[in-house]
Amino acid sequence: MRQKEAQTRMMVELERLQQEIEDKWIDQSLPEGWQGLDYDDPVRPATTRVTLRLDADLVKWFRKMGPGYSTRINKVLRVYYHALLAGQIHGYPNDNPLPRIRIEALDLIERIEQRRRDREGG
Repeated sequence: MRQKEAQTRMMVELERLQQEIEDKWIDQSLPEGWQGLDYDDPVRPATTRVTLRLDADLVKWFRKMGPGYSTRINKVLRVYYHALLAGQIHGYPNDNPLPRIRIEALDLIERIEQRRRDREGG
């Protein structure tokens, strides 16, 4: 198979997968009212460098959108994570998000308390 033909097949497959995601997955997997990835998150959590193996076609699709593709991948994962925490979607049958919500809330309270202590100088 020639490179041009392979590239054309890949683009057709990417478009098919993207359409399949829109048709089947997004409507059932994301919280109601979700508007996309073009928001500014005012709180920037610390980042960690990891080695991650992703499907080559998936990486190509994200890279095709331009610079900052790893940030977009992170945002997609964050939306999914928050949807799980909020109970809007389920990661597996009978998934119970309450323990995760409690842990997240306790972590948030600790961060707020630490900021308060830092501002007060102690």
